[in-house]
Amino acid sequence: MENIEFGKPYKLSQIINVISKDIEKNGFKNTNFCLYTKEDEEIASPDLICYLDLNPIITDDDEEVYPDFVINESLEFFYDGQQFEDVLMNVLHQKKQASINDFILGLNYYMEHDTFMDF
Repeated sequence: MENIEFGKPYKLSQIINVISKDIEKNGFKNTNFCLYTKEDEEIASPDLICYLDLNPIITDDDEEVYPDFVINESLEFFYDGQQFEDVLMNVLHQKKQASINDFILGLNYYMEHDTFMDF
């Protein structure tokens, strides 16, 4: 992912712009990241501040161990990176000129229904 670094704050719209362009250019990456927020958010919005970091590690006792940055900053899990990319890719397949609002609708729909939205 170009121009996006782990542990830095970005508006969700910025992350969507970078990752959707990367998907259009290079396809699905299946990268190891999650989106985290300062508050426990249940709804995506363009101005939501998010941080990218690695996925939590699952221990043999089925406990999730989050990256140090996530713990130190008291961040909350928001979106799994693979699901995030899947949703963006699905929106792009349906709407070649997708807007930020289209992506936001798709992300919120997936969070609520665990399936892709039909546009």
